[in-house]
Amino acid sequence: MKPLKITLAFILAMAGLLSSAQMPDNNKIEWHGYTQLRFATNFNSYNNFSVRRLKFWIKSGAGFPEHWSYKVQAIFMSVQDEKFFLQDIYGQYNWEKSNIRIGQFIPQFSLQRFQPDYLIPVSERARAVNLIIPDGTHGVRDIGIQYNLKAANGKLNFNLGIFNGYGIKEYRLDNTGFLSVQHLSYQFNIMGSTLKFGYSLSYRKADEMYFKGIIPDTIPYSGSDFRYNFYGIFTSEMIDFQTDYLNAVLETGGSVGYYALLTIKPATDKHIYLMYDSYTSDDMFTNRNPWYILGYNYLINKSRTMISLETGFQRNTDKWSNRTVMQFQMFLH
Repeated sequence: MKPLKITLAFILAMAGLLSSAQMPDNNKIEWHGYTQLRFATNFNSYNNFSVRRLKFWIKSGAGFPEHWSYKVQAIFMSVQDEKFFLQDIYGQYNWEKSNIRIGQFIPQFSLQRFQPDYLIPVSERARAVNLIIPDGTHGVRDIGIQYNLKAANGKLNFNLGIFNGYGIKEYRLDNTGFLSVQHLSYQFNIMGSTLKFGYSLSYRKADEMYFKGIIPDTIPYSGSDFRYNFYGIFTSEMIDFQTDYLNAVLETGGSVGYYALLTIKPATDKHIYLMYDSYTSDDMFTNRNPWYILGYNYLINKSRTMISLETGFQRNTDKWSNRTVMQFQMFLH
């Protein structure tokens, strides 16, 4: 824990210095952070406390030069052996309704992947989202450039990008592959509610890559990698409903999955949710049975502090398996 304490103390000290050094009318830097502390059990073979996320990010504030912005984000998780991991680092040039982003970030693909961790009702994103997004098992992010457009009063979103194509868990000086991504969505406003539809496309020329959970990863894969996604989301005062359908098509196999998530809001600080999570693939080690998930969130000061209880069930050969999660979420700034 000593390296973590030193790193955390350094980040908090620097953030404090930056905040105190800024004049109110010349705020060039904003910093934010939150943590999710979790207990998970299956009431049988494991019982585990963990830091699910301890995330910090800084971004350009109101006093930063016009047309330019940036973001740097790092995360600590128990599963990463108490090490901080750099996620996002990019610069952006903004004009009118468009911007160009260059650096390390998530290629625009899928609905749920772009909903912040602290706002998602469920404890984890759907399996299809985690595995089928272009860099799902390669650090989620990639390095490249992306054009982003928001038009029609923010209702229309269009994105087009090109990336290295091998994620961020390794660096290749002699890379021969690439990844291209395109996304489009449109939102309708209906009597205080919203309805949004969208799709995502990606094509990769894969070069010696492993796609765990999609095809057997005993040997590296080279060749074409085409993926697509359709989604929809309805939001209102009382209920939210959303779904993502994702498909990966490789020359030697592929995978397909979707989820349906219903959130019921009997009060502004109490949410109940149900999710059906389906995923199948050509990886023989993948359990093809769906997950049935039920949960409850108690929100304090909106989502800045939240207490969650969730349980899920999946059929495993001749018996049912369970995973129950209790989580505490708190913003640090």
